[in-house]
Amino acid sequence: MKVSSANFDWLQFNTTIMKLQNVLLALIISCSLLNPSLSLSQDFPVPIPAPVTGLEIMNVGDSEMKLNFHTERRTQFEPMLTDNAYIEYSTLPLYNLYDYQSNGVPMQICQDPLTPDNVHVSVMYSTDPSLSTKTCAYIFSNDRGATWNFIGDVPGVGNSGFPAVSLNSNGAFIIANQIYDLWGPVRTSIHYDQGAGFGVFTALDPPRANPLPEFWPRVLSTYSGRIVFGTSIGISSNDIRRAFTNVVLNQNPPGNFSGYSPYVGNNEEGYAFAIAPNGSIGHAYIGYDFDDPYDVFYRSSTDDGLTWNTATKIWDWDEETNQLGCLRGVSMVFGNNNQPFVAFNTSKLTRSEFFPRLSSQIRVWCPVLNSGVPMLVADSTNVPFYPNTGNVSDAFLPLCRPTIGRASFHNNIFVAFNATTEQTGADTSRYYSVWISYNFGDYWPPPERITPALPLRDWRFPSMSPVSNTSGFTTKVQMVCQADSLAGTHVTGSPIGRGEFVSVRYNFSIISGTSSETIRQKKPDLHQNHPNPFNPVTSISFDIYNDSRVRLVIYDMLGREVMRLVNDEFKTAGSYSYDFNASDLSSGIYFYRLVVSGANSLETGELSATRKMIVVR
Repeated sequence: MKVSSANFDWLQFNTTIMKLQNVLLALIISCSLLNPSLSLSQDFPVPIPAPVTGLEIMNVGDSEMKLNFHTERRTQFEPMLTDNAYIEYSTLPLYNLYDYQSNGVPMQICQDPLTPDNVHVSVMYSTDPSLSTKTCAYIFSNDRGATWNFIGDVPGVGNSGFPAVSLNSNGAFIIANQIYDLWGPVRTSIHYDQGAGFGVFTALDPPRANPLPEFWPRVLSTYSGRIVFGTSIGISSNDIRRAFTNVVLNQNPPGNFSGYSPYVGNNEEGYAFAIAPNGSIGHAYIGYDFDDPYDVFYRSSTDDGLTWNTATKIWDWDEETNQLGCLRGVSMVFGNNNQPFVAFNTSKLTRSEFFPRLSSQIRVWCPVLNSGVPMLVADSTNVPFYPNTGNVSDAFLPLCRPTIGRASFHNNIFVAFNATTEQTGADTSRYYSVWISYNFGDYWPPPERITPALPLRDWRFPSMSPVSNTSGFTTKVQMVCQADSLAGTHVTGSPIGRGEFVSVRYNFSIISGTSSETIRQKKPDLHQNHPNPFNPVTSISFDIYNDSRVRLVIYDMLGREVMRLVNDEFKTAGSYSYDFNASDLSSGIYFYRLVVSGANSLETGELSATRKMIVVR
C-alpha cells in the first residue's frame, strides 16, 4: 500500500506499523498451513491496528477496476422469513471500492419520525481503485426504503469521508463529515439540507480545535434547532488522543459555535450521541486514559450539549482480572420512556493487543434494568462462533460493532451487530453476517441472522435508524449495510471487491407488550405454520403445558382481526393442530397469535406467542 505524500508523519508511521503487522500475520498463517504443528493458538494476540483515516491510497498497478455506479447492474436479494420477522432488501444505486465505512459503529441512516415515508442515508464511497478520490453520498427514499434515489455528493466537490447523520427539525438531512483538500489539513464540516430530499446543502465550518487533523465526526440535531457534534484528532507523534464536543448555536453560515470542550475519550469513532423524547441529550463513549483505555462511559445534558453531568462508568476494563474491554464498538439510543440504552462489544484485550480468534460479546446497558448491570445480548452460546482469521487489520471481532435503535411506539429496543460466518476468502479473511435481537425489559431473546447466506457477500457495517416507524403491530426497523463480493477490507490489505450498499428492513411484530417475567415462564410452543407460504390452506399447531383457556386469532398487517380459530376454549395440556383456509384473503403477510391463561379467566396471567405467515396467490 502506497500512502499519500501529505505531510502527516504520524500517518506514515501508523501505516508502516500496519504493513509490518500484516506481513507478520501472513507469515505465521503460511507456516501453519505448511506445518499444522505450528498452527496459531486459539488466543493468538494481534497488535491493535492504527485507525483508518480516509487518507489511504492504494498502489493498484495493472489491476485497475473501474465501476460506474449509475449503470452497473445491482444485486437482487430475495426477501427472507425468520422466526420473528419478515426481512426485505433493496440495493442502493451506488457501488463502492472504499470498503471501510467506520472504525467503530457507523451512523448513516435516519427515518423521519414525523414523516416515516422519508428515509435518509449517507455513505462513504469511491469508484477509483487507487482510492485517491472518495466522498459522501446522499441517498433518499420517500417510500420507507423500498426504492432509493441518489441525490448527490456532500460536499459537491472535493474529497470527504466518514459521514454521520441526523435530521433537522423540518425533516431535512444533516451530514457531518471530514473533508480534505489543498487548502488545509483534515477538518470536520457540517452540511444541512434546505428540505427533505432537496440536496441543496449549506455548509457550516467549525473553527479548528487544535493544529492536528480532525477526524471521525458524530452529529445530533436538538429540538431547539442547535446541533451537537463530536470529533477527535488522530494519533500524534506523542501518542496524544483527544476527543471533543461542540455545539452549533445557530445555523447561519458559517455558523456560531460554543467552542470545543475536551473529554477523556477514545478517538477511533468510539463515541455516540442520542436524543430522548423529552429533549435531553445522551453521550456514550469509550473512555481513554492511561489507566483504563477500554472502559465505557455515559453522560447526559439538559442544555443541548453545552454542559454535561458527571460521567457514569458503565463498563470497567480490568487488565489484571477479566481483561474484557470495549474495542471500537459503542452506540446508544433513548427508549420511549426517556431511559438511555447503550450497546457495546466486549472482548479480551491488553493495552496494545486484541484477540480476534477468541469469542466476544454484545452487551446493552440501561440504568433502570438488570440493576444497572449491562445485559448480555449475544455471545458464543447463542450465535455460532467462528474465529476471525486472515487479514484482521480492520480490528473486527467475531461479534462486534453493535448498532441500536428503538420503535416509534411500544417499548422495543433493537440491536444489530456483525458476526463471523464459516466462509473465508482467498486470503483466509472471514465473511461476516448481520444478526439482530430485541428486548422485553431486561430479557433479550436469542439473536437471529438477518442477512442471506446466498449470494455470498461480506456483510459489514450495519447502521440502524435511531427511530423506526411502528404501524399497527409492526415495526419496520430501517438499516443500511455494506455487502462486498470479497471478504475482508481492501483498504487494510484484502483483495479488491465490488461493494454495494443494501437497505435491510426488519419487519417485526408484537401484538401487545409482554413483561420479562412472563417471557421467562413456560410459554406455549406455537409452531411455524406448514406449508408457508401457502395457498389457500395451511396447518397451525401448538403445544400447551398446563390445562388452560386458549385463544388462537389471525390478524392482518394493520392488526385487524381476520378470524378466530380458537375462541377462549378450555384445553387440557397437550398438542393441538388447526387448519386455516385463506381462500377469502388477498396475498400478503398475516399473523397468528396464541394466548393461553389460567383455566378460569383470560384476564390475568396471560402467556402469548405470535408468528408470521404468508399467503401467496
